[in-house]
Amino acid sequence: MAKEKEIPLKIELISDGEDSEFRIHSNKEIQSILRGIVKSSSLAALYYDDENDFILTKLLGIDEQNVWLDISLREADNRRILPSHKIIFVSSYLQVKVQFVAHQIENALFKNKEAFFLPMPNSLLYLQRRDYFRLIVPVKKPLICVIPAKSDAPTLKSSPTIMDISVGGVALECQESDTEFQPGKVYSVCHIHLPNIGMLTATILVKNIFIITMHNGEVKKRAGCKFLHLNGTMAIMLQRYLTNLQSQNLSQR
Repeated sequence: MAKEKEIPLKIELISDGEDSEFRIHSNKEIQSILRGIVKSSSLAALYYDDENDFILTKLLGIDEQNVWLDISLREADNRRILPSHKIIFVSSYLQVKVQFVAHQIENALFKNKEAFFLPMPNSLLYLQRRDYFRLIVPVKKPLICVIPAKSDAPTLKSSPTIMDISVGGVALECQESDTEFQPGKVYSVCHIHLPNIGMLTATILVKNIFIITMHNGEVKKRAGCKFLHLNGTMAIMLQRYLTNLQSQNLSQR
């Protein structure tokens, strides 16, 4: 079985412009991500002392208001962590980096075991980057990108088929005669039904177009498209689909 891509547990520094793209504020989504980390027993890093030091730990459990973490095996580390006024938690969920900041940490018990206690974060960074793998969409379970019609432009003759997909974008295939589909065009409120996941709504930018001739002589147009400002909810849905598809591919080998 192929080894999953390892996510470096380093603090991610992002620009103000990127912050809104990657930050999740929904308490429901935050809890879902943190529960996923607990369930998968993903390793985490806890940075303290003005980010000059860290320990490796695991998320033990959460509820609606609280987060519990494993303590360090070194008592000296634990003593230094408790007075810290800024704690940065870094882990991963569905192979995507997760990061949040806390300004309070205490000793507590979790299932009769000594632990660290943090308040549930008001927001977290869900840092999917654009260099993640693309996956070919199975022919037997195709995905369709439904692009809404515009009043000031001709409509596409049919909804493009998705050939491959990643957190960064999609490769679409449509009829050559669909002249409306051109590089540089932006299509908003596009819908992609992800099986067993839900409806993905996204804005796409057409980056490039090329023409191919099929084995039967039919001519098709293919387009490389980029997702623009995919929000946290949609990003999580897409990552779940990619993870499920990758698992299916591995099980068939």
